[in-house]
Amino acid sequence: MKQFLKWLALFMLLPVAIFVITLYSADGRTDPYYLRFTTPPQSSLIVGTSRAAQGIQPHVLDSMLNANGRAVKSFNYSFAIGYSNYGAPYYESIKKKMDPAAQNGVFIVAVDPWSVAGDLATVRAGIPEYEWTFLRTLNNVNMSPNVEYLMEEYDKPLLNILVPDPRKVDDRLLLHEDGWLETNLDLSPSTVTERTAKKVKEYRDTRLNSSAPSPWRLGYLELTVDLLQKHGEVILVRLPVHSSMLVLEDQLMPTFDRTMELLALRKNVKYLSIPVNDREWSFTDGNHLVPSDGAKVTKLIAEELLHP
Repeated sequence: MKQFLKWLALFMLLPVAIFVITLYSADGRTDPYYLRFTTPPQSSLIVGTSRAAQGIQPHVLDSMLNANGRAVKSFNYSFAIGYSNYGAPYYESIKKKMDPAAQNGVFIVAVDPWSVAGDLATVRAGIPEYEWTFLRTLNNVNMSPNVEYLMEEYDKPLLNILVPDPRKVDDRLLLHEDGWLETNLDLSPSTVTERTAKKVKEYRDTRLNSSAPSPWRLGYLELTVDLLQKHGEVILVRLPVHSSMLVLEDQLMPTFDRTMELLALRKNVKYLSIPVNDREWSFTDGNHLVPSDGAKVTKLIAEELLHP
C-alpha cells in the first residue's frame, strides 16, 4: 500500500512539476508581449504601437542619458495597433505598469495618426470604441512568471513553451527584458521592397478607408501625458516612416503635426517629429525601422532630451 501511495504521489506531482517548469521557461521568444508583463513597476517608460516597440531601444537611450548625468532606466511598454492605440485599456495598463512613487523619470510617448484613429462608423456616431484586448483584461502586469497571461492570453498550448515545434519556431522576433522587440528579418532590397508594398497596400485598403481621427483617442493621449507628467519629463515623438506610408497618414490626418504641436504647447512638453527621408532611414516594411536605424533614432531622441 505504501508503495502504491508513493507512485500515486509521484504521478500527481509530475504534472505540477512540468507545469511549473513550463512557466519558468517562458522567455523573449514565447511571444512578442509576454516579458513586458513579468517585470516590476517602472519609473521611465516608452509607450506607443509597434513602431515604438521595434524602433526605440531602452539600452541606447539609457546609455546616452546616463553618460550625461541623468540616471534613467527605461522600459519599452509599447505593443501594436489594435492593442496599444491610445484609449482606455492602454491608459489603465500604463497606470498599472507605472511605479506610483517614481520621480524624475523620462517618458517617450510615440504618436502617429493611426495611434489616435478610431473606427470610422464609431467616430461618426460620436461614441467611444469598446476594445476587448488583453490590455483590458490582464489584471497583473508585474508578475514573474505571469501565470495569468500564460493561462488566459497566450494563444498556443502551454507545452509549446517547453517543447517548441521545430517546424514553427520563429527566430525573427526577440523580446528583450527591457521591452525592446528586436527583429531579424531578410533585408535584401527586393524582399524589403515587396514587404513595403504589401504593408502599404494593407494600410491603404483595410485601414485608411475604415478609420478617422478619434476625439476619444486624442483625449486619452492627453490623459496619458497627464499621468506620466506626474512622474517626470514627457516627450512626444513621431517616428519616421517610408514616404509611401506618410502619404496615407497625411490623407488620414493632414493636421496631425499641428495637433501634436498644440497638445505639446498646452502640456508644456516637447514634440519631436523626425523628418521622413527614404535615403536616411531604412525600414523592414515601410512602417518599422531596422534595428540599426532604431538605434540612430533613439540617439536623436536622447539628444533632444539632453538639450532643453
